[in-house]
Order: sequence, then C-alpha cells, then structure tokens
Amino acid sequence: MRNFIDYLIKNTSSIIYLFLITIALTQIFSRNYYQNSVFNLYFSEITNSFIDEKNNITSYLNLIEENKRLVRENMYLLEESINSNYLSLDSIQKDNFELIPAGIISNSIRFDKNFITLNAGDNDGVEIDDGIITKFGIIGIINKTSDKFSTGISLLNSEIKINAMLKKTNHFGSLFWDGLSHEKVKLTDIPKSANISKGDTIVSGGMSYIFPKNILIGVVDDYSIPESTNYYDITIRLFEDFGAIRNVFVIKNNSFDELKSLIENE
Repeated sequence: MRNFIDYLIKNTSSIIYLFLITIALTQIFSRNYYQNSVFNLYFSEITNSFIDEKNNITSYLNLIEENKRLVRENMYLLEESINSNYLSLDSIQKDNFELIPAGIISNSIRFDKNFITLNAGDNDGVEIDDGIITKFGIIGIINKTSDKFSTGISLLNSEIKINAMLKKTNHFGSLFWDGLSHEKVKLTDIPKSANISKGDTIVSGGMSYIFPKNILIGVVDDYSIPESTNYYDITIRLFEDFGAIRNVFVIKNNSFDELKSLIENE
C-alpha cells in the first residue's frame, strides 16, 4: 500500500494530465458531430476486427469438430462397405473387420524402406499386423506399437508385398514398390490371359488375414509382357497420394488369431 501511495505522489502530474485529456476528448466527441462520427467509425473498425477474429477462431474450432465428425462418418461407411463385401463373398461372421481412426505424425516417401508413425496405439486397440488404409487404398501394415502411438511399414517399402487383383477378372498377383515414384507401384504374376487394359482398377485380393477383398489400390498405368514369359509386368498408379496423407484407418480382422493359428498349424 505504501508503494502504491508513493507511486501516485511521484506521478501526480501525469495522472492529472491524462484525466484532463480524457475530459477534453469526451467533451469534443460528445459536442461535435464530425469528431464524434470519426471516433465511432474508428471504434467500430477496431470492435469489428476483434469480432471478426473471434469468429475466425470459432469457425476454426468448429471446423476441427466438423472434420472429426466427417472422419467418424467415413469410418462408419467404409467399415459397413468392407464387412458387406466380405460377408457376401466369404460368409464370415458379422462385423468381422473394424476400423480405428488415426492421424499421421510422420510419413516418409523418399527412401527405399519407408515407415509411417500414427497417433494411435495399444490404448486404442491397435496391434501388430493390423492393416492401415484410407478410403482410397492400402497404406501399410502396423509393425510396432506403444501405449499411445504405433508405426507401420508403408506400402512404399521395398520389403513389403501385398496380394492384389484385377477387379474385372479376379486375376491376382503380387503388389510391391520398386522405389522409383511415390505415386506408382508394380504388380506381377498376372497371366497374359487376363486381357489387361490401361485404366483397369486394381484392388486387394483378399488372400491374407490382414486386408479384406476389394480394398481400392489404383489403376493400370502401363503394362508389358517381357520376352519368354507368360505374365504381365504392370505399373499401377495409386489412388492415394502418399505425399499428402493426413488421416488413416487402422483395420482390424477380428478373426486374425484364429486364421493365423490355422495357417501356422497347416
């Protein structure tokens, strides 16, 4: 209290000056139409700027919530589609596959062996060997997990191969990345009897306990039949742009342990 009183005493002149200025300005703006209108104009601009900034912040927060809602809707629709296809084709129990939404923390595309880090882990139900997909295609396979995070082997990794098929004929082969472009992968072991054309759709073959049948992958971009072989060498242009992925779904096969045990026993 003593310090406050000392401060007032030392600055008495400045305080009185500011007080008189305030009174003078109040009289000017209240008694003069022009000055009053100019003041109101500038005050309104400042006020409107704050309101506009507040609305921008509110809109941004609402956009975040809207994005979350869209992710949930996409997850529901994709999950329904996957289980519907799987049921109609393979007669496995209802809701065999489930999805877990996740955001990408890091995603490399420049190396021979690329990996993806997700913000979902053990606490979210993510497990090793779960698949990673988007509504546009296969992204990779989970290889490590912690409580809150997980990493996956990207489709753009020279050590990973995915069973894929030509949608129009059901001919299947092996899909892999040749390390040349993050927009394209290779498909082999498709026999020349498949009658391939550019633009044909390539989907997952379903011959795995990780990915169900008919998950989108890409389209035929180019193809040839090397000499002395009866199989196509096919270049696939991916539906998904691996350089711009932000959100994915971890796909779980609820029959994974049973299928894996059966295969290992065989």
